[in-house]
Amino acid sequence: MLLIRFKFLLVLLLLCTACYSLKAQQITVIGVLSDKKTSLGIADAGIYTKANRLLSKSNMIGEFSLKAALGDSISIRKEGYTEYYLTVLSSADLVIVLTPVIRLSEVSITSQTKKQELDEIKKQYRSKGSFYGGKPPLLSYIFSPLTALYELVGKTPGQARRFNKFYYRELEQEEIDRRFNSYIIKKYSGLDGRGLQNFMDNYRPEYSQLAGWDEYQLGIYIKNSAKKFIAEGKPASKLVLPALPKAPDLRVDIKEKN
Repeated sequence: MLLIRFKFLLVLLLLCTACYSLKAQQITVIGVLSDKKTSLGIADAGIYTKANRLLSKSNMIGEFSLKAALGDSISIRKEGYTEYYLTVLSSADLVIVLTPVIRLSEVSITSQTKKQELDEIKKQYRSKGSFYGGKPPLLSYIFSPLTALYELVGKTPGQARRFNKFYYRELEQEEIDRRFNSYIIKKYSGLDGRGLQNFMDNYRPEYSQLAGWDEYQLGIYIKNSAKKFIAEGKPASKLVLPALPKAPDLRVDIKEKN
């Protein structure tokens, strides 16, 4: 009986030793990180151990590789994304999707405030009698002919028409500013400083273009345009005003008269 117990304990010890050796064995884990919203790769994300030691970082297209043991707990961190936790269970390749943190950007706040200001001005025109912003609907000619005539030839409706053109133009520009901003451009192009500003000025898309793009297509546009911009030597902004001519030295004329 004692011999049987001894054999059982010996087998159990061997199994525990084998399990420990298997767990302690280092394996190579390969994976890729992508953005949940855009499906684009996430660069420079840090992969950390439970003890907060940096194991690896993702490259420009979101790929990473690290050494770990089975059962190790790791976390993936990237500014602007929710931290991701996982346990290494095998050497199979990992496809990990990170969720962006929902933040109300400064640009969005400015855009909303701008729209509120413009809407307030539209209300003022309505209070002055321009109900249709200078563009009366067809039925108004039948049911309210005097109102329709006033909308066509009146001074206030004329001002309202011009303001409406300005209104929609401003909102379009605000939408471009909201999506084509320095943060997203730096993320996809790697540009910064003066080069970043010159790129934004030279490759600012039209609203008609931007309206048809999702975030993935916008990222492709920025990447391709940045390659062209860099190949051209990062030209100066097209919006820079030309240098003013040097003013004449009036002191010379004063000396000659004296």
